[in-house]
Amino acid sequence: MEKKIKKAGVIGAGVMGAAIAAQLANVGIQTILLDIVPFKLTEEDKNKGLTENSEEFRNKLARQGLENALKSRPASFYLPEYCKRIKIGNLDDHMEWLKEVDWIVEAVVERLDIKQSLFERLESVINEDIIVTSNTSGISAHAMCEGRSGLFRRNFAITHFFNPPRYMKLLELVPGPDTSPQVMEVLAEVCEKVVGKGIGYAKDTPNFIANRIGIFSMLNTVRTMVEMGLSVEAVDKLTGPVLGYPKSATFRTADLVGLDTIVHVANNVYEGAPNDERREVFKTPEIIQQMIDKGLLGEKVKQGFYKKSKDGEGKRIILSIDYNTFEYKPQEKVAFASLEAAKNQPSTSEKIKTLYYAKDLAGQFTFKTMSETLIYAANRIPEIADDIVNVDNAMKWGFGRKLGPFEMWDAIGVAKSVEKMKAAGYEIPSWVQEMLDSGKESFYRRDAGNLYYYDQASKDYKEVPIKPGIILLPALKEQNKLIAGNSGASLVDLGDGVACLEFHTKMNAIGEDIVSMIRKSIDIVSREYEGLVIANHGDNFSVGANLGLVLFTAQEEEWDDLEWMVKALQDALMGLKYMDKPVVAAPAGMALGGGCEICLAADRVRFAAETYMGLVEVGVGVIPAAGGTKELYLRNTEHLFEVQKGGIYPKQIELMPFVARAFETIAMAKVSTSGPEAVKLGYLRPTDKMTVNRDYLIQDAKNTVLAILMEGYSPPEPKDEIRVAGRDTLAMIKMALWTMREAGFITEHDVTVSEKVAYVLCGGDVDPDTKVSEQYFLDLEREAFLSLCGHPKTQARMQHMLTTGKPLRN
Repeated sequence: MEKKIKKAGVIGAGVMGAAIAAQLANVGIQTILLDIVPFKLTEEDKNKGLTENSEEFRNKLARQGLENALKSRPASFYLPEYCKRIKIGNLDDHMEWLKEVDWIVEAVVERLDIKQSLFERLESVINEDIIVTSNTSGISAHAMCEGRSGLFRRNFAITHFFNPPRYMKLLELVPGPDTSPQVMEVLAEVCEKVVGKGIGYAKDTPNFIANRIGIFSMLNTVRTMVEMGLSVEAVDKLTGPVLGYPKSATFRTADLVGLDTIVHVANNVYEGAPNDERREVFKTPEIIQQMIDKGLLGEKVKQGFYKKSKDGEGKRIILSIDYNTFEYKPQEKVAFASLEAAKNQPSTSEKIKTLYYAKDLAGQFTFKTMSETLIYAANRIPEIADDIVNVDNAMKWGFGRKLGPFEMWDAIGVAKSVEKMKAAGYEIPSWVQEMLDSGKESFYRRDAGNLYYYDQASKDYKEVPIKPGIILLPALKEQNKLIAGNSGASLVDLGDGVACLEFHTKMNAIGEDIVSMIRKSIDIVSREYEGLVIANHGDNFSVGANLGLVLFTAQEEEWDDLEWMVKALQDALMGLKYMDKPVVAAPAGMALGGGCEICLAADRVRFAAETYMGLVEVGVGVIPAAGGTKELYLRNTEHLFEVQKGGIYPKQIELMPFVARAFETIAMAKVSTSGPEAVKLGYLRPTDKMTVNRDYLIQDAKNTVLAILMEGYSPPEPKDEIRVAGRDTLAMIKMALWTMREAGFITEHDVTVSEKVAYVLCGGDVDPDTKVSEQYFLDLEREAFLSLCGHPKTQARMQHMLTTGKPLRN
């Protein structure tokens, strides 16, 4: 790809337009955000003294869009200050600005006439070097191109982002009738590697891939629910995590999207796909129409299928709608034997299989809704996409599902499920039956570490294309690249002399297996390899120590065992820090507690944009004790130089503000909401770099190791003269804690835990500017950790976290 996208324009500052602009700004693309000039002055505008010629009035809609993006939760920006990369304006006064950009994204209202009118105006500013795309969720590219010049048509495509654009991986890329191959190549490259999206290659059909199948599935679920007499909450239990779907399941998702939006998208298919064999499903179900008529549109009006309320004691509760009366009621307890059996299965595939073949009402519901969705998806190929891979990816990335429809079909067994479907009177898509008749019994198969999919056109398996720069650890293991491993972690050969330490416990919690593999990896890499990457494909890099084991050991008062556990992790991470080969950590998702401390021990960190990093131990009544407190102190003070005697200003630089910053970060258990914020909080250094698309993270981390080696790697030297603040700063922090306790902001046990944090950060009860070693710091950490583990209130915090998943303030 020769063309670079350095500057972009977004037209339309509504929810999607402003959020797309935010994501472009997040990844360093300077962005212009334009909207229309408001139709007239409001009373508020007049009171401000504004006129129709005032810039504040004319740019009002774009400014509001940007402000809404800044206030949105979850956050649209990696850091709030990234909004400075966005320049706002209006279409009447600033259309000329678009002549400077490389890419224009249209995100105006979903009306063909308005889009066509806008594109006609854009003809005056575009040239051969400007790409124009639409963020439409379903309007035809062919229709939008009607009447446009050859230049416009060659440079036009659809880039359909999913909401919220920062977090949803899917971007559906749809060519227009005359889109040039180079434009498609540039968009795919930029959207994937720079903007961080997963590309779903779709055809120019109503609602493309994800919404075509997703809306069918949702509306079919509504009809089946009514037909079987199930409640809203029962259906959400049956269509949530047990199937590998998000917790929002069916109806919470509907509330978030908005019922009016769902109907609009459904009508798009009903009107645009007259030959769809299940077209009638896209007609608005009666209960949804009645809810719309009553204004029950979902989250935007605070009531839809669910409504937040309070019970008689003032406690928050969530009510569900009774679709027979349209009154809200307390949610019923959902109890199905098959659902409980499915939940107890070890994998998503087994959960789905258990529910699909169950004979109770939950099983019947699952069989009907899933079978009809699978058949519908199969009938859409090659209409909406050329292959099953794009369909599966679109459903996973656009709706947050663990498996796409054809992966789900494999999970329940294609041949067995087809027999059950036939017995129920369903017509099986001819190409699926043909596949089975030819002796091929799955849509996907693995062979020698490679994944193959069944291609309908060639009637044979084709290799799923893996783009250069994507490393898949399971595939490497199948290719005999496993160096060493146990039940908790593995060491895998990435090639070029670089090994990868992979965790694979539940949530990648750190226990004895992982500590053992860290030590073993240090030994092997030091002798036989050039460098080490620490990474995995889990949802979370690591959530920290195995809290259940810590609590059990403390309750049993096995203090020697607990001290050994802490010391073993401390020693392992010090081994990583001072290994004679470079270590690069590659976190993504949550890197909390011990997971954060592993990153702090690495030479360099290559972090995913969506990295949520923090030292959160105070939430369970202890302090970071695997070097985290020490490392955060060092990172906050390492830039301070030592003042030599006899100079103009002979005093040492005051440590208090730097200790205070580290203290606040640990004592408030601050967690970054993005990778860049982890740098801002001091967990990461400015020299640590970001990968926006996590698919490329391990390769980027490997490249970082190789780059360090090219520069010439020298391991860090142990620090044995660390200047600490001592008892004076400790006293000041204690005074601040006492004040907060007296004011009722923190509890007595918060004070106890926070004083331990302060004691370690200040180097203990020593004189100011005392010099100490790293091992001294580690000994203080370990002592504080053990003493707090013996405290009943700390044990209560641990128990509460294990039971509820939420911190206890006691």
